[in-house]
Amino acid sequence: MPSISYAVDDVPPARITWLNALQHISLSAVTLVFPRIVAEAAGADPETITLYVSLAMVAMGIGTLIQAFGRFGIGSGYLLLGHCTILYVPFAVAAAEAGGLGAVAGLTIVAGCTEMLLSRCLRLLRAYIPPEIVGVVILLLGLALGMFGLKLIVGAGPGSNADALQVAASAITLATIVAVAVWAGPALRSLAVLVGVATGCVVYAVAVIVAGDVAAATRDIAVVAPAWPLAAPSLPLEFLPGFLIGALACFVRAIADLTACQQLADPNWKSVDLRSIRAGTLADGLGCVVAGIAGVLGTNTYSGSVGLAAANGVLARRVGVAAGIGWIALGLIPGAASVLYAIPAGIFGAACFYSATFTIRAGIQMLAQRFIDARRTVIIGTAVVVAVIVTDSHGNGHLPSLVQQVLSSPLAAAMLLALALNAVLRLGAPKVAGTRWRPAAGFGQLKDFAETQGRAWGARVDLIARAEHFLEEFSVLAPELVAADREVELRMRYDEVGIQIELGWRGTPLAVGGPVSVDVDDGSLQVALMRHWADELRSSGTDDGRQTLVAYVDEG
Repeated sequence: MPSISYAVDDVPPARITWLNALQHISLSAVTLVFPRIVAEAAGADPETITLYVSLAMVAMGIGTLIQAFGRFGIGSGYLLLGHCTILYVPFAVAAAEAGGLGAVAGLTIVAGCTEMLLSRCLRLLRAYIPPEIVGVVILLLGLALGMFGLKLIVGAGPGSNADALQVAASAITLATIVAVAVWAGPALRSLAVLVGVATGCVVYAVAVIVAGDVAAATRDIAVVAPAWPLAAPSLPLEFLPGFLIGALACFVRAIADLTACQQLADPNWKSVDLRSIRAGTLADGLGCVVAGIAGVLGTNTYSGSVGLAAANGVLARRVGVAAGIGWIALGLIPGAASVLYAIPAGIFGAACFYSATFTIRAGIQMLAQRFIDARRTVIIGTAVVVAVIVTDSHGNGHLPSLVQQVLSSPLAAAMLLALALNAVLRLGAPKVAGTRWRPAAGFGQLKDFAETQGRAWGARVDLIARAEHFLEEFSVLAPELVAADREVELRMRYDEVGIQIELGWRGTPLAVGGPVSVDVDDGSLQVALMRHWADELRSSGTDDGRQTLVAYVDEG
């Protein structure tokens, strides 16, 4: 990955801001195929379809602005675009066929509110959405984006009827993006996607003019003024379970994308920032509510924009603000939606394929930071296999309608199975371990115990290291605290989120409160360092000289 050119809070020049915003817009434009599929399922006429897609563009822009807001607990403040997500498509198509676009609108509002509610319960849900699930979701998102982009390039994507000319223009687009990203200078390299898409469009336009097919290529362009609302929201309850499943899948996907953003923004990233995740998932749900009010398909964070930011090193939230404004402007310009549809989908698919490779890398990096035990191996392996099998599965017409809808989305199916497996396999898993230790044995024995248990539990490497640092400082103080010929009882408990360390001994109490000092003679320095490594620390004692020290080392 190139070095970070513009960090999250940086203010790039206007030229850099808007050119990068255009890159992100061109990258997410490919997802406009999904609201079109839903509108067609509802039996909408061509004019209504164009209006529907225009409103979807406005909703995507507003969702992007909310995510970039980053204040008062609303929005992560990252460059992370919103898009009309495929995760709702199977459920939205079923609702549209039976209840029209109004049913999709009402159910989307409920789904968005559900995700907002889930964001408020994030701390309680952390143990059920551990880093390995987030990592495998990022990996599967990258694979899904890559396959989707590649299908569009070769003319095999949803609703695609690409001819040889369009396929050639798409291939040239991908080749240009890769060539610029690999061989161009730093300034141009950061705009590789925009250069590639522009080149593909120019090549296609010239080829169409030379071939004399201008009329055929532009026959679907229509100037249609935006109008709202298209339909009154309704709430057919028989389709609600599917949208609730979609909301859960979008919640997990948003966590994955926001975690990837944190990794990009901080080269020394070790663990998730819960406040940022909570604010980001709240914004994602709020964006989905906005989409429902607009009457269109639900929105979600777009993993492709994370991959693009990783590729070009421009992370500034101002680019996200510009992209949001750009989408809203395009949605309000009569005919803009039909113009975008006149551009071969494979050209946008090439940009999608390129950014997907960086998303895949982010997923692999996150998985590599975790100790992968047998339980996690089963979860990760099963999710990947199910995603592949569901992609190629056919003949499930005998299954209940809701199951068919879930199986229509490989990512949602794999996500739900991974969450279920994690919840089940956590039952009965040993999470508590203890030992006895004499101060004369030295820190090495404590270190070996903590590392062995951490590996057995599959805890993150950095979490184990923090616990070891805490124990090391205690081992320095122990000879002065523990009565002669007495042992220290060590008990560790892992809850998938952090490690609780409980130390018990007979002897002198250890005061962990009070002002921080660096006096090397009275142990204040060690206490200060213990408070640094532990997120929570408390001590207590009894009249008979029994002392207890409890620390909690949190992943976040």
